Amino acid sequence: MGNALLTGVSGLNSHQKMLEVIGNNLANLNSTAYKAQRVLFSDLLYQTVSAASSGSNGLIGGINPSQVGSGSQVGQITANFTQGNLEPTGQNLDFAIDGDGFFVVSGGGAPKYTRAGSFSVDADGLLIDPSTGYRVQRFGDAGEPNGLDPSFQIAGDMNIHVPFGASIPGKTTSLVNLVGNLSSDSVGPAAEVLSTNAPWLSGGLPATNATLLNSLESMVTPYAAGDSLQFTGTNKDGTPVNTTFNVGPTTTVGDMLNAITAAFPDGTATIDVDGNIQLTSNTTGEALFSVQIRDVTGNTGAVRFDTHPFVVAENGREGTKVLGGFEVYDIRGKAHSVTTTLQKQADGSWNLSATIPSGDGTILDGQIDNIRFNDDGSFLEAGGVGLADLNLSFTWRDLAQPQVITLSFGSQNSYDGMTQLSAASTTSAFQDGYASGTLTEVRMSSNGLIEGVATNGRSIPLAQLAIATFRNPSGLTRSGSNYYDTSLASGDAEIGTALSGDRGTVKSNYLERSNVDIALEFTQLITAQRGFSANARTITVTDEVLQELTGLIR
Repeated sequence: MGNALLTGVSGLNSHQKMLEVIGNNLANLNSTAYKAQRVLFSDLLYQTVSAASSGSNGLIGGINPSQVGSGSQVGQITANFTQGNLEPTGQNLDFAIDGDGFFVVSGGGAPKYTRAGSFSVDADGLLIDPSTGYRVQRFGDAGEPNGLDPSFQIAGDMNIHVPFGASIPGKTTSLVNLVGNLSSDSVGPAAEVLSTNAPWLSGGLPATNATLLNSLESMVTPYAAGDSLQFTGTNKDGTPVNTTFNVGPTTTVGDMLNAITAAFPDGTATIDVDGNIQLTSNTTGEALFSVQIRDVTGNTGAVRFDTHPFVVAENGREGTKVLGGFEVYDIRGKAHSVTTTLQKQADGSWNLSATIPSGDGTILDGQIDNIRFNDDGSFLEAGGVGLADLNLSFTWRDLAQPQVITLSFGSQNSYDGMTQLSAASTTSAFQDGYASGTLTEVRMSSNGLIEGVATNGRSIPLAQLAIATFRNPSGLTRSGSNYYDTSLASGDAEIGTALSGDRGTVKSNYLERSNVDIALEFTQLITAQRGFSANARTITVTDEVLQELTGLIR
């Protein structure tokens, strides 16, 4: 009978442990990344009442063994490492692992492992678990000095440094890529031309430079020595003109044209093959020319100049201009505005000129000419020497070293940069520099790379989170604070990066919830209660039987 009591006690002990585990699961229902446990029972040693035997002589069968058990025991308490739900938090230093793996933290001794990723940055700029002060560990050399990006990690120190407020140096602009279109409908420049609206004739033929004024058919009375012509009007810039020219019997049309050119220095007077006198502006663009020729009062000779007035034969214009611009950054990370003007030329090419605000510095080389395109609109060359890239250079105020910037119009014979098609003219610029800034926030990529984001929009790699996996995670030993330690059963940690091997992804702004199933736990709680009650009943009944036996002695 004593064995029955002990059997009942073992059942009570087993179900007591089951109740404790269930209670612990329910207590950690809202613990970050908590992994529920379950209890598995096993039976105890058996007392053999009669051993098994085999049949003999084919006359009788075998006899099964008769055994009496000694109760139950806790066979094992295992962890359920299924994925918990991910809960958004809005905190960029809250990390969750979606899949297999553990974060690695260290307090100076053996590392700890956890799936609870609620981290923060301490006063020393280190990424820590604020509940314990343990420092989050990194993997690899991301964020260490490489000669390219600003670095904040120390070689050999696997703690993660997050220096909020640190200065991020700018990058000097060295390349600007121009992308866009210069409309093929753009026009080149033209000079303004004034022309008489009726030809000058001599003997029925158009006059020439050698024609004498006195032989013109418009002549009323031949000129004599001492006669004069008066030229009046306005020059190209609008300044008035009023001058006289002495004529005589030997004065030619060419002499008069030379005098007109002298009176209007912004233009050149000529006579065309039809006998029309023309005044052509020496430069392109709109002009304010006006010309009138008349005889001076008192002349002995006269020409009917009023029958040959000057009119605008061709309006002057500048070539089509396409304005653009971009910002560049100097060696200190300071921004400077550069304005560009692309202007169509008479030969179909384009010239680019660059300007900067007054007082910002000096332009050393701000002109690129002979930008040409193929007939199909693809880019051909710049500078007229088969180049795709040419340089602009500036010396900025307070900086002695000139800054040379390569301006790229695209690949030759392609459409990846500037083109000349029938579409509207547009230009965009993309440059490789950026301003200096201050590190203000971090973000996480799915592979666990922590990047720092500065006020200049620049992101730099800070560190790579270490993610540990184990061949047998159920063999880990829990040490509190959501931490696990390695054991002989778990094997050593295999450290790597998220998304490598069988490691899951890392998500920022999320935390993993407990995977405790409250419905299952309540069901198990009822089962444990029933089991405990049944084993208590075994003890009670056994006690009553023992009392009956004691009564027999009396």
